[in-house]
Formats: sequence, C-alpha cells, structure tokens
Amino acid sequence: MNSLHRIPKASGASDDGRAATIAAALLKQGSRIDSLSRILTGVALLAALLDPGRNTGLAVPLCIGAVGAGLAQLYFAVRVGFDAALFGGLAGDKADLDSFDRAMGRLGLMPQAKAGRPLGPRIAGASRLMALQGAALGVQVVLLAVAASLAR
Repeated sequence: MNSLHRIPKASGASDDGRAATIAAALLKQGSRIDSLSRILTGVALLAALLDPGRNTGLAVPLCIGAVGAGLAQLYFAVRVGFDAALFGGLAGDKADLDSFDRAMGRLGLMPQAKAGRPLGPRIAGASRLMALQGAALGVQVVLLAVAASLAR
C-alpha cells in the first residue's frame, strides 16, 4: 500500500473535519483530469469518425479504445466529484459519520455493510477512485500517442 492510502487515525472530531476538508480539496482536483480527458476523448472520436479511410491499420481501433478509456474516466470523474462534495459536507458537519451513514442508507447510496467505517478508509477508497481516474487518462494518452505515430 502506498503512502497515499495510509491515513493516520484521527484523534477527534476536529481532526476528522480537517481530514474531510483536505480530502475534498484533493478530490476536487479530479475535475482537472476530467477536463483534459474530455478534450482527448473528443479528439479521439473525431479522429476515428473523420478518418478518410487511409489508415486501415490500428490507428482507428486505438482511437476507439481511447474513447472507451475516456468513458471509463468519466465514470470515475462522476464518482470522485460526488465524493469531493460529500467530504466537503462532512467537513462542515464536523464529520458526523453516523448521521451521514443514516442519510446515505436512506437514499440507497451506501450498503449497510459499509456503514460505521472510520473516516480514514473512506478517504482511502475515494483516493483509489481518483487514482483509477488518472490511470484511465494515462491509457488515453498512450493510445492516442500510438495512434498518432501509426497515422503518419
């Protein structure tokens, strides 16, 4: 497990509130990943659709793969953005996790088995989603770079 996922135990509600604030600020940076990925998804889609038929090799399938990676990134971006808003709300509520769990359960957004977890594992889970979001962007970049080199 890398250092991003090792969250020290909080010693009190104020520490949990600060940790939630920091997590929200970190997760909000996922919007930058999303913006870049959306641009790359558009470029990949245009390249695949507007290919004049010259590239019968792997360029078009690689562009389609980049669009798929962009859609995966979009899924993670929605989840990361939602988590950023939730952690921001937790920070304002002094990290009242019991009330939060009840509300999430009532809305059907959290399985009962996940209720009652400390804040650290929740932050680690959200950080993993952001890492997956970044990985999807990385896949897009690699696929488009290879496609561009093959299209020459």
